[in-house]
Amino acid sequence: MKVKCNRIALHEAVQLASSIVPNRTPKPVLQCAKIHASAAESKITVVATDSEMTLTFAVSQVQIDTEGDVVVPAARIAGILHESSDETVDVETQDDFLEVVGHDSRFHIVSMDPADFPVTESANENAAFTIKAGLLKHLIHISSFAAARENTRYAINGVLWEQEGNKLRMVATDGRRLAQADGPVKPAEKDAQSSGIVPIKAMSVLERVIRDGDEDVNIAFTPNQIVAWTEQAELVSNLVQGRFPKYSDVIPKGADKKIQIPSDALRGAVRKAALLSNEQSRGVQFAITPEKLCITSSTPEAGDAEINLAVSYQGEPIKIGFNPEYLLDMLRVIEAPEVVCELSDASKPGLIRAGKDFLYVVMPVTV
Repeated sequence: MKVKCNRIALHEAVQLASSIVPNRTPKPVLQCAKIHASAAESKITVVATDSEMTLTFAVSQVQIDTEGDVVVPAARIAGILHESSDETVDVETQDDFLEVVGHDSRFHIVSMDPADFPVTESANENAAFTIKAGLLKHLIHISSFAAARENTRYAINGVLWEQEGNKLRMVATDGRRLAQADGPVKPAEKDAQSSGIVPIKAMSVLERVIRDGDEDVNIAFTPNQIVAWTEQAELVSNLVQGRFPKYSDVIPKGADKKIQIPSDALRGAVRKAALLSNEQSRGVQFAITPEKLCITSSTPEAGDAEINLAVSYQGEPIKIGFNPEYLLDMLRVIEAPEVVCELSDASKPGLIRAGKDFLYVVMPVTV
């Protein structure tokens, strides 16, 4: 293989590949990226896999003199390209090495036999639906933060995707809070339905892969995998197996107390109150009266805090405690200028809405 390639474009591809490869594995080849140069297609493709997820990313800003394959450590070549300031680099295989040459630098990276790299093939699935890349990235951003990490209830270590007709819903929960986000899609068939629990790692990679917000992302589900692809990239990931909780049963209904609060003001107030809470007393109290929200926190060894906000509310007074980090996690990702908090009493979950297509359920705590 002998090619001249735009350094920034190649760096982007191998950097994404390095986010796929596992940090530790008994198979060193899984820490590598496979680079394939095709003269017929006038592009190179960078492929990485951790055996559960495979990313293929194409680079077209290349001049191919000799096509071929090479397998090299993904993090190593990503580091070399990151440190370079050249506009283009020459990449050439030489026996058991990959040579990367810039204006004033030359690197020889020990390569592995391409035959040892796991066989990866394009999924060649028909799309169940397409979605605008910018919207998909937004839905991932405002839902995946609430998913569990390494929970023994394996099914919640991912985000549930439910597509019905022209609507896609993403739901994530860790058992103490739940985020639900909806957005429009273009289904392959009018009444098409598809669903699956997508792992958090795949969600994170997909969010990074998306670049052009106006491009279409094609999505397909098989019984065991999700396939997402654009003109430049394809991600294939195993789905999380198991039964996702019946989330509709968790969402409070019929709350009689609804409070409208400016998002930025609430974010600042909760952040201030959290300064005087700790791991043992991890809670802030909301005391809500007509036109006023008072947020307090108290820790014996640190002191106490009180922050007052003007709110739109005319109902009966109520006091309820929340984990401030759960509130801040939500407030960091939403873009709506105002949230509506729906409550019934201090022992039941709070429901927070931001716009028409996002809701957040958070369990109360004792303060």
